[in-house]
Amino acid sequence: MSHRQFTRRTTSAVAGLAVVALAATACGGDDPATGGGGGGGGGASEMTTVTVGTLPIANAAPMYLGIQEGFFEEEGLEVEETVAQTGNEIITGMVAGDYDFGFVGYISAGIAAARGIPVCVLTASDATGTSPEDDWQVLVTSGDSPIDGPEDLANTTVSVNGLGGVAEVMLKAALDKAGVDWSTVELIEVPFPEVPAAVAAGRIDAGYTSEPFVTTVLDQGGKVAFAPQSYIAPEYPNGSYAASQQAYQEDPELMERFEAAMTRSLDFARENPDAIREIIPTYTQIPADVANRMRLPVYQSELQPEAIDEQMGFMETYEIVEEAPSADDLICGE
Repeated sequence: MSHRQFTRRTTSAVAGLAVVALAATACGGDDPATGGGGGGGGGASEMTTVTVGTLPIANAAPMYLGIQEGFFEEEGLEVEETVAQTGNEIITGMVAGDYDFGFVGYISAGIAAARGIPVCVLTASDATGTSPEDDWQVLVTSGDSPIDGPEDLANTTVSVNGLGGVAEVMLKAALDKAGVDWSTVELIEVPFPEVPAAVAAGRIDAGYTSEPFVTTVLDQGGKVAFAPQSYIAPEYPNGSYAASQQAYQEDPELMERFEAAMTRSLDFARENPDAIREIIPTYTQIPADVANRMRLPVYQSELQPEAIDEQMGFMETYEIVEEAPSADDLICGE
C-alpha cells in the first residue's frame, strides 16, 4: 500500500495501547502449562487450555456454539473465555500474555499494529449484512425524521460510539462513496446502548449503533436511515480473531488448531441461525425475545485480504493513523 504523510492525531480508540508496546518484549510464554503455549509438544489428543478475550455481543456467538458442538474439543482445545468490554482491552490483554487469542475488529487490530503493538489477525469472524434491511450495525433515527439515506446527512449531528474508531472510519468512507461531504456532518460520541434514548429525545439527528439496540429503536417506532458498512460492500468484513505476534511465532501448531476449530464454528453458525439465537442469551444480557428478532451478523470463515487492505487505507485517508499496515502485514504468517 502507498502511504501519504500528514499530522498524527490522538484518538480515543487507541488510548493506552502505547504502553503495551513498551512491555511487549517482556511478555511471558515460559509456562506452557498455564495457557496456550501448552499445545506445542502434543497432538490434538492432548487437551490444551487456551484463553480467549471476547465481547458480550452476538458477533462472538460462533465460538460459544463451537464449544457447545465439540469443535474445539476435537482439536484438543479447552476454551477459557474472558468477557471484556472493548477491543482495546482485549488487545492489551493479548500482548500482555493474559489471552492467547482475542476477538477484535480489523480496524482495531490495524490501529494497534500501526502504533507498534505486535498483534496479527488469525481468522475471520463476522461481516455486515447486505442492505439497510438486514444489516446489524447501522445509522438509526426517529420514525418521522427526514433522513432516509446518505444524501440527507449533510449538516446533521450524528453519533458514533468512539471518535477515531470503526464507526467514524466506516461512516466517512460510505459518505465519500455516496458523494456526500462528510466534513459537513458533526460527529459526537454516544455509546451504542445510549443511542435509542438519544434518538427518542432528539439529542442527535441520527445515531450509529449495533444490535440489539437497532431492534430497540425499531421497537420505539424509529427507523434505519443508512447502513454505511454494507453500503461500502455487502458482507463487508468486520471482526476477527487475533493473537500476539509472539504467541503466533512460539506455537504455530496451536494457532492452526484454534483456526481449524473456529473455521468449523463459523461455518456451522452461518448455516444454523436458530442455534445462534438460542445461544446468545447464555453469555450476553440480551433477552431471548430480542435474540429471536434481532438482526444477526453474517459469519464468514475466510479472511478477505482485499477488503482488509481497503480498511487499512481508510485509516490513513481519514487520518486515524499516519501509516497503516497492509493486509499482508496484519494477517498472521503472511
